[in-house]
Amino acid sequence: MSVLSRRNADEPAEEASRLLLRIGVFLLFVISLIAPILARQTVYVLLPIGAALLLAAATLTPAEGSGRSLRSILRSPPFLAALLLAAWTALSLLWTPFEGPAERFAKITATLALVALATGFLPLRTKTSNLNLLPIGVAAATLALAAVTLLLKPQYTLDDILDVGPLGRAGLGLALLVWPAMGALAVRGRWYAAAALAVATALACYLSGAPNGVPALAVGAAVFAAAFGRARMMSIIFAALMTAIVLLAPLTAYAAHLIWPERPPGFFRHLAFWGQMIDADGWRTLIGHGFGAATWGVLGGYLTPATPRSLIFKIWFDLGVLGAAAAALVAARTSLFVGQSRPALAPFLLGGLGAGFAICLFGPAAEQLWWLTLAGLDAIAFALVMRGQFRKRRPRLPIGWSAPAEDQA
Repeated sequence: MSVLSRRNADEPAEEASRLLLRIGVFLLFVISLIAPILARQTVYVLLPIGAALLLAAATLTPAEGSGRSLRSILRSPPFLAALLLAAWTALSLLWTPFEGPAERFAKITATLALVALATGFLPLRTKTSNLNLLPIGVAAATLALAAVTLLLKPQYTLDDILDVGPLGRAGLGLALLVWPAMGALAVRGRWYAAAALAVATALACYLSGAPNGVPALAVGAAVFAAAFGRARMMSIIFAALMTAIVLLAPLTAYAAHLIWPERPPGFFRHLAFWGQMIDADGWRTLIGHGFGAATWGVLGGYLTPATPRSLIFKIWFDLGVLGAAAAALVAARTSLFVGQSRPALAPFLLGGLGAGFAICLFGPAAEQLWWLTLAGLDAIAFALVMRGQFRKRRPRLPIGWSAPAEDQA
């Protein structure tokens, strides 16, 4: 007569945990990428539900080391830098001239806190069956986006022009998530599938009209090529480059204003306009106008539509030099952190970081909640892939091997 082992007694909870985890990953990286193509508001609902399912799965069967994993996330340099940026942003609400930014900041903080918790409670090792859902979701969203664009030929409304429409948001989301998806394929030797996914994503971004989606993919590809085979060194160089771009952006804008005070070329038009604003603000540029001042200033008619939509501009305009320094620290520490991952995966993650930084640099991401939601989804994807169990082949079992017999009474 056999005796029930502890493992058998725990099986219901383990099965429920695995099921919730699978549903949560499917919701995050399949449904969350497809549904917003037709309805722009769904991403705000699906991310919290998916993250809650991940937390519920971790609660049912707390894995050994999960608490230590959460503490490592909360103590990691990128998170501490983001916490510094959030603290300065909260303080800037004291002198912002508008009331709306306070509510938006609360929503952004709640979203990013949920992302941090979900990332911290992810299993220490991601099963291949769960990891496969990431490239499957990106491929399905790519096909759906291309089909909707070609077959339905949607008409863009004024809201879609002023704020990115559903197809453009879906394209930007794919430009972010295709990199961890390609990494999950490439480290298992599926290079042709990764290349096909990259080409399909670039085509879908082009067809969807995602603003600066294709240039972001091109920047990501350049970073990936530079980091291939030397990810550690490239992560340091890329961190220094992003820091220099963020901190020196106002000097570049002011120089463009001095060179073209009247009619700047089209490519430098927004940059020269920023330089004109710096000339008018003077030392106020170093302090900032408070969180949300740039966005609500345009919406209220206090700033012209020519105001740049770059996230770097809005950080400088809203938060001043301290906010820009904190943002540069977030970007730099993230690059260094990603560069420490396994050598076969790090170039893809650095490419994804480069694509995200390009979207922040060129616009129109700004501090929009939909963009930060996509960035949070991308952070969960990075953590999922970095904890993956990668094998190129299944292990061979010796001839005559059999499972150990259960204990007999």
